[in-house]
Amino acid sequence: MKQKHATTLVTVTYGDRLAYLRQLVERSLASPQVERIVIVSNASSAPLEQLLARWPEQIMLVELGRNTGSAVGYGHGLRAALEAGAEYVWMMDDDNAPVADALDVLHRTLERLAATHGRDGVAVLGFRPTQQADIAAGVPSRYAIQPPSSYFGFHLAQLPYKLWRRLPWGRPAGTPPALVSLPFAPYGGMLAHRSLYQRIGVPLPDLVLYVDDTEYTRRITAGGGHLYLVTEARLEELETSWNVRARRPNVYDTFLLGGSDLRAYYSARNQAWFDRHRWAASKLMHGLNRAAFLWLLRRFARRRGAGTRLALLERAIREGETGRLGADDGFPLA
Repeated sequence: MKQKHATTLVTVTYGDRLAYLRQLVERSLASPQVERIVIVSNASSAPLEQLLARWPEQIMLVELGRNTGSAVGYGHGLRAALEAGAEYVWMMDDDNAPVADALDVLHRTLERLAATHGRDGVAVLGFRPTQQADIAAGVPSRYAIQPPSSYFGFHLAQLPYKLWRRLPWGRPAGTPPALVSLPFAPYGGMLAHRSLYQRIGVPLPDLVLYVDDTEYTRRITAGGGHLYLVTEARLEELETSWNVRARRPNVYDTFLLGGSDLRAYYSARNQAWFDRHRWAASKLMHGLNRAAFLWLLRRFARRRGAGTRLALLERAIREGETGRLGADDGFPLA
């Protein structure tokens, strides 16, 4: 008898990340709702056959001959899951791991919301406090979520609150609500019925990696659907991402000092593209936020002595805003 809410998990891996991937698989298969895990290998060097040998009936391995990036990788994984008959698809990063009854909480919430919005009109997301740091800290949703026409997350309307919260009496002290409506989200932890994935298609290959998840999940809400963060459905981060707030005090230092040039280039290029071509509700407001953000970025670059990285970021921004996407020969994926 087929399990109710039978779920196919889709993840993408690269390099040798078997230690993370094994934990994701073990914890996910502890849930009786997970009937299959689709692993897309972006030319991974890890011995993934070990996972196949241990769970031969539940692991589907899709092997790509080279590292194509997350957008193409997840596209292959989603197609494979749907072609295999997946009823529900749960997208996860290879270094995510569900905590306790996270999937059960997501399914119960999704079922309740689908009664209102339709199964093809709603998705739910597991809660990763490091990725949703403002929400975890109790920042009100109107300040924790980027408003339309923001630029790299910066919006002049939110500036007074950001200054206020730096004061001792302005620090947020609330608790996250059970549900938070989002305009877009990361891939990791998103659960939806197959009909929603059929409606929004697959990620945009030209984004390669970084912000491809933002553009992809934005299709849900741009098309009149709904996307909710479920804070009771916890996911553990087995590896801290390069661009989370815990690593750097602000977005400027993250881009100027954090990660590799490859990460900085694709992230900045794709964010600039998204902000101009998908998120700019007002050209005037977008232009004002852009000017303020770039002024601050250049100011921080002078203070940090990060002129070389600044030049790279400005080049990436120009290329993103003019729509020059795809893989860049100067930054090949390993």
